[in-house]
Amino acid sequence: MARLQAVADAYLAQRGKVEGVSGVALFVDPGAHGPAAEVFSGTDGLPDARPIGANTLFQIGSNTKHFTAALILKLEAEGKLDIDQTIGHWLPQYPAWAKVTIRSLLDMTSGIPNYSETVEIGQIMAADIHHQFTPAQLIAAVYPGDHLPRNSGWFYSNTNNILAALIIEAASGMSYKDALETLFFKPLQLHDTFYSDGPYPAAVLDRLPRGLYENHECLLYQPTPCDRSIAAPLIGHDMRTQNLSWAGAAGAIIGTPRDLTKWVRALFGGRVIPQKQLDEMTSIVSQKTGLPIRDVSAADPTGFGLDLGRAYHAEMGGAYWFYEGMTLGFRVIFAYWPQYDLVITAATNSQPPEGENQFGKLVVGGAFEALRAAGVLGAAR
Repeated sequence: MARLQAVADAYLAQRGKVEGVSGVALFVDPGAHGPAAEVFSGTDGLPDARPIGANTLFQIGSNTKHFTAALILKLEAEGKLDIDQTIGHWLPQYPAWAKVTIRSLLDMTSGIPNYSETVEIGQIMAADIHHQFTPAQLIAAVYPGDHLPRNSGWFYSNTNNILAALIIEAASGMSYKDALETLFFKPLQLHDTFYSDGPYPAAVLDRLPRGLYENHECLLYQPTPCDRSIAAPLIGHDMRTQNLSWAGAAGAIIGTPRDLTKWVRALFGGRVIPQKQLDEMTSIVSQKTGLPIRDVSAADPTGFGLDLGRAYHAEMGGAYWFYEGMTLGFRVIFAYWPQYDLVITAATNSQPPEGENQFGKLVVGGAFEALRAAGVLGAAR
């Protein structure tokens, strides 16, 4: 515990000002190697500054995506869809993407553009952080996509998950929110995990720290050369109360590192989807080529399953599963090493300037090294 506390304190001291961070939460579950540990450093950054603690919530950003993928796979296991079915089968209102498969939505090989990088959506968000988006409005910003650069291979797009959520609703007969709560949150007792497709209630917002937006980088689809981001009016502002309908099934869940760890354990432990679907979820493509690969390696170190990241670092125990979710004011990471039976999650409260995000080093580096130095990990399986 002392080693982990030192890691969190050091990150806040060294990176707090640069990244606009006021607090850090770290949760470590070493499985069979010992009890879980939870440490906190800093405050919520609000005017009445309270310490970050076990009750503090964070926007988990794109960690929402593996919940979305798991819903798709759960419905597949129930015989309600097949991941090799197409958008044309489920969403005929988008004929330009009719041949795109559900699988390619989830492994980011669909080539569909990313709505959150468009001028249209960026202008609305910059003008009003409380704007209520609909899935149709988000998709319309990039449909049919002829006006935007074409993508091939592996291309990260939030639009994929908005489309996946519409398929979930069509196949299940439930709203995306109800599907999450009925199939996952309640059965797994994720009592500190929440989803809203509109404004979050005060009971949730009151538990969030300040979320500072500090990224000056232009959006991907802004005309070049670009010297000022469309999102520039938001720089230096607290995004804690932002309406997360802009992120939806791609990134709108709010929760704690503890609950995210519980979810990761349940997912990889076979308590969310059957083994067949888990095998599909953990079959990966190369982020370099977009082509299927057996596993990541020193030569091809980053892969992607169905909304799950896979990485290889020889000095960090080899291959592991991970995801870093980011909203306009928060970052949340999980990393899972099956060979060490280890899950580490961490959360903080900013989107930093471009090139200054070093939060991953807190997990895959600081916390991992602290556990190894303490002899907690044992030999890899």
